Amino acid sequence: MDKVLESNRTLDKIISTIGDLPATPAIIATLMNLTSDINTDIEKISKAILADQSLTAKVLKLSNSSFYGRAKEVKTLKEAIVILGFMTLHSLVIATSTQSLYQKTLVNGISDKLWEHAFAAAIASRMVAQTVGYSGVEEAFIAGLLHDIGKLVLAQKMPEDYRIIVKQVEASRSCFSDEEKAAFGFNHADVGSQLLDKWSFPEDLAQAVHNHHDELSDEQNRLPLSHIINLGNYMSKNLEVGFTDYKIDDLASSPSAAAFNLDSDRMNELQEQLAAHFESEKELFTL
Repeated sequence: MDKVLESNRTLDKIISTIGDLPATPAIIATLMNLTSDINTDIEKISKAILADQSLTAKVLKLSNSSFYGRAKEVKTLKEAIVILGFMTLHSLVIATSTQSLYQKTLVNGISDKLWEHAFAAAIASRMVAQTVGYSGVEEAFIAGLLHDIGKLVLAQKMPEDYRIIVKQVEASRSCFSDEEKAAFGFNHADVGSQLLDKWSFPEDLAQAVHNHHDELSDEQNRLPLSHIINLGNYMSKNLEVGFTDYKIDDLASSPSAAAFNLDSDRMNELQEQLAAHFESEKELFTL
């Protein structure tokens, strides 16, 4: 059988055997809706958060972090919601929901590494989006969280093959996508983008996930979210969280940094900010 045809059939089979996006807890779904509307009454959001003890603790912990420079301790949810704002709260709810997907899929011991990298990439993508004035900051955060969802799927569906790939990557600091392509004829970005299509995510978000490892073509260069996720991904790698695989030390020289005119000083500043934000925000998920 032709290798391309065989790999396409394997990819189609993997995608076809994946069900719908796992249902989020009722509290998460409620909060997603509430925080999407800037006119929502804070009292409603506060009551919804109070229904989840863990989420309540995370919100209060984040509002008391050094990033918000509070001289007085924040003790009430209403005050915390005002301090954080709906956008930050919305991101926190999304991250909490996404983490549960990784926690339910403990495969070959890689889930923790995947989650750390994804969460750091999400924070980095949000920072880049804010820096370059991209209107879809929330979309960038979600894309960062989900950019490597294809790795989780491959580890589930092809556990022994993927265990070998992980060992090869970490031993030689090679690129996951190259090792996957050599072994399967497709990579995790192909899987992830098709999966997001199946789950009816926005087309530009799925495309950004598909592009996040590429040297972007002229057509892809017109998609700012692709560049944002590309930078977020490599900023996370430079943070040395997750796997020890291929990384780009001088991100200012990358096409994605050039697309936004981000020079070495700005990229170094963003990288330093990422390190601080990640250390602070990751504590929210170890309660």
